[in-house]
Amino acid sequence: MKVKTLAILLIVLAVLTGLVFVVFMQRSPREGKRELGAPLLKNFPANDITSVTILDAGNEGVQLVQSGVRWVVKNRFGYPADFQKITELVRNLRDAKIGRSFEATKGVLERLHLKDPADNTAPKEEKGTAIIFADAKGKTLVRVCLGEPMKGGQGGIFPEGQYVLLGNGKTVYLVDKQFESFAKSPSEWLKKDLIDVKAADVREVVCLDPDGKTTRFAFKRQAKGKDLEQVHPAPGKKIERTSLNRLAGALSGLRIEDVLDPTKGKASIGMKDSSRLEYRLFNGMVYDLYPGKKCKEAGSCYLKVGVRYENPGPTSESSGKDAHGKKKEDAGKQVEQKAESLNKKLGRWIYKIPQWKHEALVTDLESLVEKEKKK
Repeated sequence: MKVKTLAILLIVLAVLTGLVFVVFMQRSPREGKRELGAPLLKNFPANDITSVTILDAGNEGVQLVQSGVRWVVKNRFGYPADFQKITELVRNLRDAKIGRSFEATKGVLERLHLKDPADNTAPKEEKGTAIIFADAKGKTLVRVCLGEPMKGGQGGIFPEGQYVLLGNGKTVYLVDKQFESFAKSPSEWLKKDLIDVKAADVREVVCLDPDGKTTRFAFKRQAKGKDLEQVHPAPGKKIERTSLNRLAGALSGLRIEDVLDPTKGKASIGMKDSSRLEYRLFNGMVYDLYPGKKCKEAGSCYLKVGVRYENPGPTSESSGKDAHGKKKEDAGKQVEQKAESLNKKLGRWIYKIPQWKHEALVTDLESLVEKEKKK
């Protein structure tokens, strides 16, 4: 090859190399851009978050605030929040990876429901759900707007990702996480677990009139592992065992649906003259339940709870040491302290509970009596 020809080829190669470099630089992410497959929120300041605000068009929104060592739902009178749900939200956003990105034009924001929920000029159906993370000083750390989920699979019904907008950014991202079942009302962020006591641990169930003195009925186990037996009034009509077992197990997995304003009068929700169900456990713990007389409507069944301790007195298991090797006197003090703590935690609230659970809290003996079968 001639020297002149070689020189020309080297010049052409250098020019092409320069052009490739320029094109690459134009297509490569500039500062502020995010590469595909990169985290949506790089260096997400999870440890600095002390409040989470959720804004959704048409709803009252959610205000989650860190209060001391726990999180509460501020617009549910400061009731404890489900911390696991909060951590799951933070984790999903922190782990979200970018699959696609494109310009946030007006048409895109409308079509993907990504308009600001606080925008009063935008139609409701075009708005997204905004999540605002802030620090202790109220400074916004991250603001994310969730839009339409992307669906795929046969028939396009399976969620495969989510369209999101960061802050007031100009870019829409499709991430590999989906938030289709995202909770948007305050009640959905409450800590729903209330009481969980096995029926076998209930020694006695007593129902008292609203005066707190007159006993309507009482059932008692002579020992653990025995069936509940009627002790008041004197046994007469046959008791339906299924209904009685349902009553005894009402504390097992008792969850709430919502809470009411604790300053609200009980009379306004029909709880002024509620009967009292006493669940006396073998260890001396006593749960006092005050169910509303009846549900005003489906989903409006109310309950108040109190917890206290009463020495169970001498029993076949009351001497010596308990199953953990502790003296019975020490174990009793621990149960008493636990009862006081639970009463402070549970006693001030009026709870809304599922209707099927409310129906299990029977307060009249006739509802426990076995019905005569029609011939």
